[in-house]
Amino acid sequence: MTDIVDVIVAFVVMLAVNLAIMQRIKSALPGGEGASLARVYGCTLFLRFALACFLNANAGQTTFAIMFWGDSATYDDGGWLMSLQWAGQGLLNPYYSGKVSGWGFFYFIASIYYVFGHNQLLAQFVNATIGSVTVLVIYAIAKDLFDVEVAQWTGRFMAFFPQMVFWSGAIYKDPAIMLCIALCMYAVLKLNHEFTLRYVVLFVGASLALMTLRFYVFYFVAFATMGTFVLSQRRGVAGSIGSYFVLIAIFIAAFSFAARQETVEQQRSYFTLERLQITRADQVMWGQSAYAPKADVSTTQGALAVLPVGLAYLLFAPFPWAVHNVRQALTVPETLVWYALMPALLRGLLFTVRTRFRPSLPILVFAASLTCAYAVFQGNVGTAYRQRTQVTMFYFILMAAGLVEKRRAHEKAQPPAVGTPAFQVP
Repeated sequence: MTDIVDVIVAFVVMLAVNLAIMQRIKSALPGGEGASLARVYGCTLFLRFALACFLNANAGQTTFAIMFWGDSATYDDGGWLMSLQWAGQGLLNPYYSGKVSGWGFFYFIASIYYVFGHNQLLAQFVNATIGSVTVLVIYAIAKDLFDVEVAQWTGRFMAFFPQMVFWSGAIYKDPAIMLCIALCMYAVLKLNHEFTLRYVVLFVGASLALMTLRFYVFYFVAFATMGTFVLSQRRGVAGSIGSYFVLIAIFIAAFSFAARQETVEQQRSYFTLERLQITRADQVMWGQSAYAPKADVSTTQGALAVLPVGLAYLLFAPFPWAVHNVRQALTVPETLVWYALMPALLRGLLFTVRTRFRPSLPILVFAASLTCAYAVFQGNVGTAYRQRTQVTMFYFILMAAGLVEKRRAHEKAQPPAVGTPAFQVP
Protein backbone atom coordinates (compact mmCIF):
# COMPACT_ATOMS: atom_id res chain seq x y z
CA MET A 1 0.00 0.00 0.00
CA THR A 2 1.37 3.42 -0.99
CA ASP A 3 0.94 6.48 1.28
CA ILE A 4 -0.76 9.69 0.12
CA VAL A 5 2.48 11.60 -0.60
CA ASP A 6 3.74 8.83 -2.87
CA VAL A 7 0.34 8.71 -4.59
CA ILE A 8 0.54 12.43 -5.36
CA VAL A 9 4.13 12.10 -6.62
CA ALA A 10 3.18 9.14 -8.82
CA PHE A 11 0.25 10.97 -10.40
CA VAL A 12 2.08 14.27 -10.92
CA VAL A 13 5.20 12.72 -12.45
CA MET A 14 3.49 10.26 -14.75
CA LEU A 15 0.68 12.59 -15.83
CA ALA A 16 3.34 15.10 -16.90
CA VAL A 17 5.19 12.39 -18.84
CA ASN A 18 2.05 11.12 -20.55
CA LEU A 19 0.71 14.55 -21.43
CA ALA A 20 4.00 15.12 -23.24
CA ILE A 21 3.59 11.77 -25.04
CA MET A 22 0.04 12.62 -26.12
CA GLN A 23 1.15 16.01 -27.37
CA ARG A 24 3.90 14.29 -29.35
CA ILE A 25 1.32 11.94 -30.91
CA LYS A 26 -0.80 14.85 -32.08
CA SER A 27 2.17 16.76 -33.50
CA ALA A 28 3.65 13.71 -35.26
CA LEU A 29 0.30 12.67 -36.75
CA PRO A 30 -1.64 15.85 -37.48
CA GLY A 31 -5.33 15.72 -38.25
CA GLY A 32 -7.83 13.03 -37.45
CA GLU A 33 -5.31 10.19 -37.25
CA GLY A 34 -3.30 11.85 -34.48
CA ALA A 35 -6.39 12.84 -32.51
CA SER A 36 -7.81 9.31 -32.79
CA LEU A 37 -4.57 7.66 -31.68
CA ALA A 38 -4.19 10.11 -28.80
CA ARG A 39 -7.70 9.20 -27.59
CA VAL A 40 -6.90 5.49 -27.74
CA TYR A 41 -3.65 6.12 -25.88
CA GLY A 42 -5.46 8.15 -23.22
CA CYS A 43 -8.14 5.48 -22.76
CA THR A 44 -5.70 2.60 -22.44
CA LEU A 45 -3.55 4.64 -20.05
CA PHE A 46 -6.62 5.34 -17.91
CA LEU A 47 -7.45 1.62 -17.77
CA ARG A 48 -3.91 0.74 -16.74
CA PHE A 49 -3.71 3.49 -14.13
CA ALA A 50 -7.07 2.46 -12.66
CA LEU A 51 -5.97 -1.17 -12.48
CA ALA A 52 -2.67 -0.13 -10.89
CA CYS A 53 -4.52 1.78 -8.15
CA PHE A 54 -6.83 -1.18 -7.50
CA LEU A 55 -3.96 -3.68 -7.30
CA ASN A 56 -1.90 -1.36 -5.11
CA ALA A 57 -4.77 -0.87 -2.67
CA ASN A 58 -5.31 -4.63 -2.27
CA ALA A 59 -1.73 -5.96 -2.55
CA GLY A 60 -1.47 -6.23 1.22
CA GLN A 61 -4.15 -8.93 1.37
CA THR A 62 -2.44 -12.30 1.23
CA THR A 63 -5.02 -14.18 -0.84
CA PHE A 64 -5.37 -11.32 -3.31
CA ALA A 65 -1.60 -10.88 -3.57
CA ILE A 66 -1.06 -14.57 -4.34
CA MET A 67 -3.67 -14.45 -7.07
CA PHE A 68 -2.92 -11.10 -8.76
CA TRP A 69 0.27 -9.52 -7.36
CA GLY A 70 2.58 -12.46 -8.10
CA ASP A 71 6.06 -11.55 -9.34
CA SER A 72 5.46 -7.92 -8.41
CA ALA A 73 6.51 -8.64 -4.82
CA THR A 74 9.81 -10.11 -5.99
CA TYR A 75 10.73 -7.16 -8.20
CA ASP A 76 9.44 -4.66 -5.64
CA ASP A 77 11.50 -6.11 -2.78
CA GLY A 78 14.55 -6.80 -4.94
CA GLY A 79 14.51 -3.34 -6.49
CA TRP A 80 14.09 -1.67 -3.11
CA LEU A 81 17.01 -3.62 -1.59
CA MET A 82 19.18 -2.78 -4.58
CA SER A 83 18.36 0.93 -4.26
CA LEU A 84 19.38 0.77 -0.59
CA GLN A 85 22.66 -0.86 -1.59
CA TRP A 86 23.27 2.00 -4.02
CA ALA A 87 22.63 4.41 -1.15
CA GLY A 88 25.47 2.82 0.81
CA GLN A 89 23.68 0.34 3.03
CA GLY A 90 25.47 -2.98 3.20
CA LEU A 91 22.52 -5.26 2.58
CA LEU A 92 22.33 -8.70 1.00
CA ASN A 93 19.89 -8.93 -1.91
CA PRO A 94 18.73 -12.56 -2.18
CA TYR A 95 16.40 -11.73 -5.08
CA TYR A 96 19.20 -10.79 -7.47
CA SER A 97 22.03 -13.26 -6.78
CA GLY A 98 22.52 -15.92 -9.44
CA LYS A 99 19.97 -14.47 -11.87
CA VAL A 100 20.50 -15.49 -15.49
CA SER A 101 17.41 -13.72 -16.79
CA GLY A 102 15.37 -10.83 -15.45
CA TRP A 103 18.17 -9.05 -13.64
CA GLY A 104 17.72 -5.96 -15.83
CA PHE A 105 14.26 -5.38 -14.38
CA PHE A 106 15.69 -5.29 -10.86
CA TYR A 107 17.98 -2.48 -11.98
CA PHE A 108 15.06 -0.71 -13.62
CA ILE A 109 12.87 -0.78 -10.50
CA ALA A 110 15.85 0.08 -8.29
CA SER A 111 16.57 3.19 -10.37
CA ILE A 112 12.99 4.40 -9.79
CA TYR A 113 13.18 3.76 -6.05
CA TYR A 114 16.64 5.32 -5.77
CA VAL A 115 15.31 8.63 -7.15
CA PHE A 116 11.76 8.71 -5.76
CA GLY A 117 11.92 6.42 -2.74
CA HIS A 118 9.99 3.20 -2.23
CA ASN A 119 7.01 4.29 -4.33
CA GLN A 120 5.22 1.16 -5.54
CA LEU A 121 2.46 3.07 -7.30
CA LEU A 122 4.98 5.08 -9.32
CA ALA A 123 6.65 1.85 -10.46
CA GLN A 124 3.22 0.55 -11.48
CA PHE A 125 2.43 3.76 -13.36
CA VAL A 126 5.76 3.55 -15.18
CA ASN A 127 4.86 -0.01 -16.18
CA ALA A 128 1.42 1.20 -17.30
CA THR A 129 3.08 3.83 -19.46
CA ILE A 130 5.44 1.25 -20.97
CA GLY A 131 2.44 -0.91 -21.86
CA SER A 132 0.68 2.08 -23.42
CA VAL A 133 3.75 3.10 -25.43
CA THR A 134 3.91 -0.45 -26.79
CA VAL A 135 0.47 0.21 -28.29
CA LEU A 136 2.02 3.09 -30.25
CA VAL A 137 4.93 1.00 -31.50
CA ILE A 138 2.68 -1.84 -32.69
CA TYR A 139 0.43 0.76 -34.32
CA ALA A 140 3.47 2.10 -36.20
CA ILE A 141 4.45 -1.42 -37.31
CA ALA A 142 0.94 -2.16 -38.60
CA LYS A 143 0.83 1.16 -40.44
CA ASP A 144 4.22 0.52 -42.05
CA LEU A 145 3.19 -2.97 -43.18
CA PHE A 146 -0.35 -2.09 -44.25
CA ASP A 147 -2.17 1.22 -43.78
CA VAL A 148 -3.86 3.48 -41.25
CA GLU A 149 -7.08 1.48 -41.01
CA VAL A 150 -5.25 -1.74 -40.16
CA ALA A 151 -3.10 0.18 -37.68
CA GLN A 152 -6.18 1.63 -35.97
CA TRP A 153 -7.75 -1.79 -35.49
CA THR A 154 -4.44 -3.13 -34.19
CA GLY A 155 -4.16 -0.23 -31.76
CA ARG A 156 -7.63 -0.94 -30.38
CA PHE A 157 -6.81 -4.62 -29.86
CA MET A 158 -3.58 -3.72 -28.08
CA ALA A 159 -5.23 -1.05 -25.98
CA PHE A 160 -8.28 -2.89 -24.71
CA PHE A 161 -7.61 -6.64 -24.67
CA PRO A 162 -7.51 -7.57 -20.95
CA GLN A 163 -4.40 -9.74 -21.27
CA MET A 164 -2.51 -6.69 -22.56
CA VAL A 165 -3.89 -4.42 -19.84
CA PHE A 166 -3.41 -6.68 -16.82
CA TRP A 167 0.36 -7.19 -16.92
CA SER A 168 0.84 -3.41 -17.16
CA GLY A 169 -1.01 -2.76 -13.91
CA ALA A 170 1.45 -4.27 -11.44
CA ILE A 171 5.26 -4.57 -11.32
CA TYR A 172 5.68 -7.32 -13.89
CA LYS A 173 8.48 -7.27 -16.43
CA ASP A 174 6.20 -8.39 -19.28
CA PRO A 175 5.42 -4.86 -20.59
CA ALA A 176 9.13 -4.05 -20.83
CA ILE A 177 9.77 -7.32 -22.67
CA MET A 178 6.97 -6.61 -25.13
CA LEU A 179 8.19 -3.06 -25.73
CA CYS A 180 11.73 -4.27 -26.45
CA ILE A 181 10.44 -6.90 -28.89
CA ALA A 182 8.21 -4.35 -30.62
CA LEU A 183 11.05 -1.82 -30.89
CA CYS A 184 13.34 -4.45 -32.42
CA MET A 185 10.78 -5.32 -35.09
CA TYR A 186 9.99 -1.68 -35.76
CA ALA A 187 13.69 -0.91 -36.20
CA VAL A 188 14.10 -3.82 -38.62
CA LEU A 189 11.15 -2.59 -40.69
CA LYS A 190 12.70 0.87 -40.90
CA LEU A 191 16.12 -0.55 -41.75
CA ASN A 192 14.51 -2.36 -44.66
CA HIS A 193 13.48 1.05 -46.03
CA GLU A 194 16.68 2.90 -45.27
CA PHE A 195 19.81 1.70 -43.49
CA THR A 196 20.48 4.47 -40.97
CA LEU A 197 22.50 4.65 -37.75
CA ARG A 198 19.44 5.78 -35.81
CA TYR A 199 17.57 2.53 -36.32
CA VAL A 200 20.68 0.39 -35.96
CA VAL A 201 21.20 1.89 -32.50
CA LEU A 202 17.51 1.37 -31.68
CA PHE A 203 17.64 -2.28 -32.75
CA VAL A 204 20.87 -3.10 -30.91
CA GLY A 205 19.85 -1.20 -27.77
CA ALA A 206 16.41 -2.82 -27.58
CA SER A 207 17.93 -6.25 -28.23
CA LEU A 208 20.49 -5.94 -25.44
CA ALA A 209 17.86 -4.61 -23.04
CA LEU A 210 15.72 -7.64 -23.92
CA MET A 211 18.63 -9.93 -23.06
CA THR A 212 18.61 -8.57 -19.50
CA LEU A 213 14.87 -9.15 -19.18
CA ARG A 214 14.31 -12.58 -20.74
CA PHE A 215 17.44 -13.83 -22.44
CA TYR A 216 15.95 -16.62 -24.54
CA VAL A 217 13.50 -14.23 -26.23
CA PHE A 218 16.54 -12.14 -27.18
CA TYR A 219 17.94 -15.11 -29.10
CA PHE A 220 14.63 -15.64 -30.90
CA VAL A 221 14.60 -11.98 -31.94
CA ALA A 222 18.21 -12.25 -33.15
CA PHE A 223 17.44 -15.44 -35.06
CA ALA A 224 14.32 -14.03 -36.71
CA THR A 225 15.84 -10.70 -37.69
CA MET A 226 19.36 -11.71 -38.66
CA GLY A 227 18.17 -14.82 -40.45
CA THR A 228 15.69 -12.95 -42.65
CA PHE A 229 17.23 -9.49 -42.98
CA VAL A 230 18.59 -9.94 -46.50
CA LEU A 231 15.40 -11.63 -47.76
CA SER A 232 13.18 -8.88 -46.38
CA GLN A 233 15.19 -6.03 -47.92
CA ARG A 234 13.66 -3.68 -50.46
CA ARG A 235 17.02 -2.66 -51.87
CA GLY A 236 19.23 -4.36 -54.43
CA VAL A 237 21.21 -7.50 -53.65
CA ALA A 238 24.54 -5.72 -53.17
CA GLY A 239 23.06 -3.06 -50.89
CA SER A 240 21.13 -5.67 -48.90
CA ILE A 241 24.17 -7.86 -48.30
CA GLY A 242 26.35 -4.88 -47.45
CA SER A 243 23.90 -3.51 -44.88
CA TYR A 244 23.45 -7.01 -43.48
CA PHE A 245 27.16 -7.43 -42.74
CA VAL A 246 27.36 -3.98 -41.20
CA LEU A 247 24.39 -4.77 -38.92
CA ILE A 248 25.87 -8.15 -37.99
CA ALA A 249 29.24 -6.59 -37.14
CA ILE A 250 27.68 -3.87 -34.95
CA PHE A 251 25.38 -6.37 -33.28
CA ILE A 252 28.17 -8.83 -32.45
CA ALA A 253 30.43 -6.04 -31.19
CA ALA A 254 27.72 -4.70 -28.89
CA PHE A 255 26.81 -8.18 -27.68
CA SER A 256 30.45 -9.05 -26.96
CA PHE A 257 30.83 -5.85 -24.97
CA ALA A 258 27.61 -6.27 -22.99
CA ALA A 259 27.62 -10.01 -22.27
CA ARG A 260 30.20 -11.70 -20.09
CA GLN A 261 31.55 -15.10 -21.08
CA GLU A 262 30.18 -16.89 -18.02
CA THR A 263 26.76 -15.34 -18.59
CA VAL A 264 26.66 -16.56 -22.18
CA GLU A 265 27.70 -20.05 -21.06
CA GLN A 266 24.95 -20.06 -18.42
CA GLN A 267 22.40 -19.02 -21.02
CA ARG A 268 23.63 -21.64 -23.47
CA SER A 269 23.03 -24.36 -20.88
CA TYR A 270 19.30 -23.62 -21.05
CA PHE A 271 19.13 -24.41 -24.77
CA THR A 272 19.19 -28.18 -24.40
CA LEU A 273 16.24 -30.56 -24.50
CA GLU A 274 17.25 -31.99 -21.12
CA ARG A 275 17.09 -28.57 -19.50
CA LEU A 276 13.84 -27.90 -21.35
CA GLN A 277 12.36 -31.01 -19.77
CA ILE A 278 13.44 -29.84 -16.29
CA THR A 279 11.83 -26.43 -16.83
CA ARG A 280 8.61 -27.95 -18.10
CA ALA A 281 8.48 -30.50 -15.28
CA ASP A 282 8.86 -27.69 -12.72
CA GLN A 283 5.90 -25.85 -14.24
CA VAL A 284 3.80 -29.00 -14.22
CA MET A 285 4.72 -29.74 -10.60
CA TRP A 286 4.11 -26.27 -9.17
CA GLY A 287 1.39 -25.00 -11.49
CA GLN A 288 -2.24 -25.40 -10.47
CA SER A 289 -3.38 -25.75 -14.08
CA ALA A 290 -0.84 -28.18 -15.50
CA TYR A 291 -1.47 -29.98 -18.79
CA ALA A 292 0.19 -32.99 -20.48
CA PRO A 293 1.96 -33.83 -17.18
CA LYS A 294 3.61 -37.00 -18.52
CA ALA A 295 5.06 -35.36 -21.64
CA ASP A 296 8.79 -35.86 -22.12
CA VAL A 297 10.48 -33.19 -24.24
CA SER A 298 14.03 -34.33 -23.51
CA THR A 299 14.20 -35.87 -26.98
CA THR A 300 13.36 -34.50 -30.42
CA GLN A 301 10.60 -37.06 -30.86
CA GLY A 302 9.09 -36.16 -27.51
CA ALA A 303 9.18 -32.44 -28.28
CA LEU A 304 7.46 -32.98 -31.62
CA ALA A 305 4.86 -35.24 -30.00
CA VAL A 306 3.85 -32.61 -27.42
CA LEU A 307 3.85 -29.75 -29.95
CA PRO A 308 0.20 -30.11 -31.16
CA VAL A 309 -1.17 -30.25 -27.60
CA GLY A 310 1.10 -27.39 -26.56
CA LEU A 311 -0.05 -25.23 -29.46
CA ALA A 312 -3.70 -25.86 -28.57
CA TYR A 313 -3.15 -24.77 -24.98
CA LEU A 314 -0.87 -21.85 -25.82
CA LEU A 315 -3.21 -20.38 -28.43
CA PHE A 316 -6.63 -21.23 -26.97
CA ALA A 317 -6.37 -21.82 -23.21
CA PRO A 318 -7.86 -21.23 -20.75
CA PHE A 319 -10.79 -23.09 -22.26
CA PRO A 320 -14.15 -21.65 -21.12
CA TRP A 321 -15.58 -25.14 -20.52
CA ALA A 322 -12.66 -26.12 -18.26
CA VAL A 323 -12.50 -23.11 -15.93
CA HIS A 324 -11.67 -24.10 -12.35
CA ASN A 325 -10.54 -20.93 -10.55
CA VAL A 326 -11.33 -17.21 -10.33
CA ARG A 327 -8.43 -16.07 -12.51
CA GLN A 328 -9.46 -18.33 -15.36
CA ALA A 329 -13.11 -17.30 -15.00
CA LEU A 330 -12.12 -13.66 -15.48
CA THR A 331 -10.59 -14.49 -18.86
CA VAL A 332 -13.73 -16.11 -20.32
CA PRO A 333 -15.17 -13.00 -22.08
CA GLU A 334 -11.78 -12.18 -23.59
CA THR A 335 -11.26 -15.79 -24.65
CA LEU A 336 -14.58 -15.86 -26.50
CA VAL A 337 -13.64 -12.70 -28.41
CA TRP A 338 -10.23 -14.24 -29.13
CA TYR A 339 -11.93 -17.32 -30.59
CA ALA A 340 -14.21 -15.14 -32.71
CA LEU A 341 -11.14 -13.41 -34.20
CA MET A 342 -9.46 -16.65 -35.29
CA PRO A 343 -10.94 -16.54 -38.85
CA ALA A 344 -9.64 -12.96 -39.17
CA LEU A 345 -6.21 -14.15 -38.02
CA LEU A 346 -6.12 -16.86 -40.69
CA ARG A 347 -7.40 -14.50 -43.38
CA GLY A 348 -4.88 -11.84 -42.37
CA LEU A 349 -2.03 -14.33 -42.40
CA LEU A 350 -2.89 -15.50 -45.91
CA PHE A 351 -3.29 -11.90 -47.10
CA THR A 352 0.06 -10.94 -45.56
CA VAL A 353 1.87 -13.87 -47.17
CA ARG A 354 0.39 -12.95 -50.55
CA THR A 355 0.95 -9.21 -50.46
CA ARG A 356 3.44 -8.28 -47.69
CA PHE A 357 5.59 -11.37 -47.35
CA ARG A 358 9.06 -9.83 -47.69
CA PRO A 359 8.70 -6.90 -45.27
CA SER A 360 6.76 -8.98 -42.74
CA LEU A 361 9.13 -11.97 -42.85
CA PRO A 362 11.10 -11.13 -39.65
CA ILE A 363 7.87 -10.74 -37.68
CA LEU A 364 6.33 -13.92 -39.08
CA VAL A 365 9.46 -15.95 -38.32
CA PHE A 366 9.73 -14.56 -34.79
CA ALA A 367 6.07 -15.15 -33.98
CA ALA A 368 6.07 -18.68 -35.43
CA SER A 369 9.33 -19.77 -33.78
CA LEU A 370 8.53 -18.37 -30.33
CA THR A 371 4.99 -19.79 -30.49
CA CYS A 372 6.36 -23.27 -31.19
CA ALA A 373 9.02 -22.94 -28.48
CA TYR A 374 6.48 -21.90 -25.84
CA ALA A 375 4.14 -24.67 -26.97
CA VAL A 376 6.85 -27.21 -26.19
CA PHE A 377 8.21 -26.03 -22.86
CA GLN A 378 5.20 -24.38 -21.19
CA GLY A 379 3.61 -26.80 -18.73
CA ASN A 380 0.56 -25.06 -17.31
CA VAL A 381 -2.26 -22.83 -18.50
CA GLY A 382 -1.26 -19.81 -16.41
CA THR A 383 2.25 -19.43 -17.81
CA ALA A 384 1.06 -20.23 -21.33
CA TYR A 385 -1.57 -17.47 -21.12
CA ARG A 386 1.01 -15.03 -19.78
CA GLN A 387 3.79 -15.75 -22.28
CA ARG A 388 1.35 -15.67 -25.20
CA THR A 389 1.25 -11.88 -24.99
CA GLN A 390 4.73 -11.67 -26.51
CA VAL A 391 3.40 -12.98 -29.82
CA THR A 392 -0.24 -11.92 -29.44
CA MET A 393 0.65 -8.33 -30.34
CA PHE A 394 1.77 -9.51 -33.78
CA TYR A 395 -1.30 -11.73 -34.11
CA PHE A 396 -3.35 -8.58 -33.56
CA ILE A 397 -1.77 -7.06 -36.68
CA LEU A 398 -2.79 -10.10 -38.71
CA MET A 399 -6.30 -10.06 -37.23
CA ALA A 400 -6.69 -6.40 -38.10
CA ALA A 401 -5.45 -7.03 -41.63
CA GLY A 402 -7.94 -9.88 -41.97
CA LEU A 403 -10.86 -7.77 -40.78
CA VAL A 404 -10.03 -4.86 -43.08
CA GLU A 405 -9.34 -7.09 -46.09
CA LYS A 406 -12.69 -8.87 -45.58
CA ARG A 407 -14.56 -5.56 -45.39
CA ARG A 408 -12.90 -4.23 -48.52
CA ALA A 409 -13.54 -7.45 -50.42
CA HIS A 410 -17.21 -7.27 -49.38
CA GLU A 411 -17.47 -3.68 -50.57
CA LYS A 412 -15.98 -4.56 -53.96
CA ALA A 413 -18.46 -7.39 -54.37
CA GLN A 414 -21.46 -5.13 -53.75
CA PRO A 415 -23.45 -4.11 -56.89
CA PRO A 416 -23.60 -0.38 -57.72
CA ALA A 417 -26.29 1.56 -55.88
CA VAL A 418 -29.54 2.32 -57.72
CA GLY A 419 -29.13 5.38 -59.90
CA THR A 420 -25.33 5.04 -59.98
CA PRO A 421 -23.84 4.37 -63.44
CA ALA A 422 -21.94 1.12 -63.70
CA PHE A 423 -19.12 2.99 -65.42
CA GLN A 424 -17.92 6.44 -64.51
CA VAL A 425 -18.57 9.13 -67.09
CA PRO A 426 -15.25 10.53 -68.29
